[in-house]
Amino acid sequence: MKYFAGIVPPSPVYETFLRIQKQFGDNRVEPHITLRPPVKPHDEEKWLQIVTKIAATTKPFTVTLPNTDYFGNGVLFASVLADALIALHKELITALAPFENEENDADTHHFHPHLTLGRKWCGFTTDNFENMQQLANEYLIGKNISFKATHIRIYQKPEHQGRWQAFRDAPFLTI
Repeated sequence: MKYFAGIVPPSPVYETFLRIQKQFGDNRVEPHITLRPPVKPHDEEKWLQIVTKIAATTKPFTVTLPNTDYFGNGVLFASVLADALIALHKELITALAPFENEENDADTHHFHPHLTLGRKWCGFTTDNFENMQQLANEYLIGKNISFKATHIRIYQKPEHQGRWQAFRDAPFLTI
């Protein structure tokens, strides 16, 4: 089984991005901000325990979505501002490393927080990207769109098949 960990925005942010995506295609996973990219842990139980334990000691924090941008010409995303998110990512990567294989380390050191709107390999076209970007920017720019992150969502997927599915939510520290 493969897993990844992310932050899911609450409604209406979630619903707005989902509506924008669905007009143009299927992103194959719900709107989220990835904290730990997909991995196949060699000790799934310990990996899940660590994510849950770290979440339980994390205070809720604010995430701001100022605009959109691209990774090359293959990924359109909403930019993310949240220093606490970067710190949480570093804490997770360090704590999870003993329960992961070394080849899982490829995407952990170049963390660029973002909320993916579309990926070309999922079937989105350049025209889709332009239309999605226009709609997303109309929603985001100048409106100070932000939300309170309150939990980590753990996703799972059987190897080489199926879609990523929400597996478990690990709530943050209750204040």
